[in-house]
Amino acid sequence: MRIGIIAVLAAAAITSGCGLTGETPAERPAASGKVTVGDKSQQTQSVKCTQDQLQLSVNVSTGTGRARAYLHLGGAQPIVRTVNLENIDGLNGIAGSGIGNAEASVDGGGTYKITGTAVVSDPNNPGATEEMPFSIEVPC
Repeated sequence: MRIGIIAVLAAAAITSGCGLTGETPAERPAASGKVTVGDKSQQTQSVKCTQDQLQLSVNVSTGTGRARAYLHLGGAQPIVRTVNLENIDGLNGIAGSGIGNAEASVDGGGTYKITGTAVVSDPNNPGATEEMPFSIEVPC
């Protein structure tokens, strides 16, 4: 009998919201981001943003591809240190630290936009690289 009462009380607590009040957060899902290299784009499936003091690491998964960016915070806008693009519709590229160029901005809602030109290799043309525009837009 005691187990039945405990189960009923637990179910009541769960359905009552366990004391949660207020509006549902307006946080956007990780799938609301996008990674683009040249004319190839992929929607994000997961986004992990990790801040350690003034350094921000942004790790994005698009399913088959990945993008990683390391930013320095503290000024009016973030400063891009490095960007690594892996398998964005078969394209791989890097930018930052003297290779290509990249800049970042953040809006008031916490969406980071990292854009620039990456040095990209195409697995269909090994050994050859070209500069291509890229964009990473993700909520953090």
